[in-house]
Amino acid sequence: MSQTRYTSTAILLHWLMAVMLVCLFGVGFYMHGLPLSPFKLKIYSWHKWAGVTVFLLVWLRLAWRFGHRPPALPSAMGAAMRAMAHAGHLALYLLMIAIPLSGWLMSSAKGIQTVYFACCRCPT
Repeated sequence: MSQTRYTSTAILLHWLMAVMLVCLFGVGFYMHGLPLSPFKLKIYSWHKWAGVTVFLLVWLRLAWRFGHRPPALPSAMGAAMRAMAHAGHLALYLLMIAIPLSGWLMSSAKGIQTVYFACCRCPT
């Protein structure tokens, strides 16, 4: 039997990550222009914590997706549109992995360790 809608967990993860990603991009643009200060360093820490959270959530989301099939695309959708929809989803998932990784790499390249919520040290 084909599922007609996404599960509540998939919907929650989708919107949680959507809000987090929009906020992270906004904060990223905002903090970039700030002068060096304790406030800027605090914003950077919060930004990195949220980025690590997004990185972890995308893996949870992928695990959920592999265990719970999404609804089928509309039957009236052509093959080219189906391929583009799948390519778009793949690109978004790759970006949700690559962007947090690029932030971690930039931080590590500067010799600044990422400490997740002051308890877990990410490797540099």
